[in-house]
Amino acid sequence: MTVPSFAEVNRIGSPATLRDLIRRVDLPDDQQWWSAVISVGQSGLTGAESGRPDAEQWATVLVEALDAAAQRPAFGLVSTVHRRMMACTAAMQYFGERAGDPARDPELVLRHLTTSLGGTTEAYLDRYRETLTRTLAEHDRVRAGDGDNRVVSSGRTWLDNTRTALVRMCEDLVPRLPEGSAREEAATWCAALPGIDAIREAAKTR
Repeated sequence: MTVPSFAEVNRIGSPATLRDLIRRVDLPDDQQWWSAVISVGQSGLTGAESGRPDAEQWATVLVEALDAAAQRPAFGLVSTVHRRMMACTAAMQYFGERAGDPARDPELVLRHLTTSLGGTTEAYLDRYRETLTRTLAEHDRVRAGDGDNRVVSSGRTWLDNTRTALVRMCEDLVPRLPEGSAREEAATWCAALPGIDAIREAAKTR
């Protein structure tokens, strides 16, 4: 069975069809193709706003699709980390929380995000500082005619998307976490946001 083309993916109308597709082992490592997969899933999820009856199924499939895309070099975690957080919090808003569901269990969603960001705030902030420094240095080389814009773009994407995921977690996920260790851990991560601002300010004066 051939893999559906980009255009064919965009015509998928069933969450079960998309779920079966993303579980195949012969899928392309193509950014445009995976963007189409995610777009279809997002449309299905937001159908909850108009009463689409299968929107809840789409939420589960969308998160699975994002996790699959994160494993593809052409797409990667850097392009999915913020989308996943927004998809999960939207699913909880539409359908409520559900223990054990990767898309709707607040503690599982938190755990996935913190793992994606390096496991600890210290590791994340260290990488943020290093990535910003490297990206700014490469930007200077580009301006001098001897740099690589792809490196600059990749660095900026990581900086922006990981911060967006963290902001969305603090604003939309934390209120859903139960009192206890999970909420305390989330508060530690939210406290890293001023650290990001300090790193960015320091970079301006380098």
